[in-house]
Formats: sequence, structure tokens, C-alpha cells
Amino acid sequence: MNGITKLGNIIVKEIRVKSALSRSGLPEYDYALNPYLGCQHGCIYCYAMDFTRGEPGVKWGGEVVYVKVNLVQALLRDIRRLRPGIVGISTITDPYQPVESRYKLTRRSIEVLCNADYHVSIQTKSALIIRDIDVISKCGRAVDVGFTITTMRDTYRVIEPMAAHPHGKGIST
Repeated sequence: MNGITKLGNIIVKEIRVKSALSRSGLPEYDYALNPYLGCQHGCIYCYAMDFTRGEPGVKWGGEVVYVKVNLVQALLRDIRRLRPGIVGISTITDPYQPVESRYKLTRRSIEVLCNADYHVSIQTKSALIIRDIDVISKCGRAVDVGFTITTMRDTYRVIEPMAAHPHGKGIST
């Protein structure tokens, strides 16, 4: 681990990875790219904690997030050896959780993938994605975005205690 910092109430641990892209277990994607391990949202219905090993899985939902600080460098190596395909960005955690405001790994990964003729599929529940409209629009049809909105009522905090407000309030860039 490189460093341990605090971002609000979250412990952020920086780690290094050998690879950025992994074969996806989901039929619609060729690859998965997850810039972060662990998720700050803490959604009570989330399945991902069951598929995340170690501390990020145990302390899922608002305690600790691991940040793959060398992800973009690893991605640049991966795209030289792999054939282009469909990449699911954050199949296991939200790519636009609050740590993305600081690290911008999702943003930089989208740029790299689009420039290398990969198709990027993003799933998020965060309005922070608006920050990256410039990058996403340059990719054209090579990007698709899906949003999860469970409710527009303020009761969302019951099922998604740390997720972004469904009306986009408090977006930090």
C-alpha cells in the first residue's frame, strides 16, 4: 500500500495493481474495470460486498475504499496486449463514488479506452458523472451510461445511506 488518508469519514487506502482489465463474468461485457475496491454508498441491497475479498468487502459501505492509484498506467499496458471489446466500468462498485472527485480514475480510464477503440459501459447512481460529460461526449456511440435511481424521495437514505442525492444536490467536482 502506498498511502492511507481520510476523505470525510472514509479511510482511503492507495494500492497498486498489475492489471486494470479483467475478463468479465457478465455476458454483456468482455472486460471489467474497477478503479476502486469497496464502495462508500452502503446500499442495503448491494450484492458486491459478497464478491469483494478482504477489508473492502468486510467494511463495505462507508468505512474503507481502496484506490488503485496506478490504474491508468496498468490500463495503458493492458490495451496493448488485449483485443478491443466492451468494458464494464465498475461492475462491482460505483465508479463515481465520492473518492472519484479526488482521484479521477474513472474519467481518465474512459479517455484511454475510447481512444483505443474500446466500447465503455458505465453504471452509476451518482450525478458526479456530469463532470465527465465532455469526455463522454467525445466518445460518441462508444459509451453507454446506465443510472440506478431507486427513489426520488428523501427516504433514499434508508436504503442507500451514503449515496448521492437523487436530485444531484451536492455534486463535487
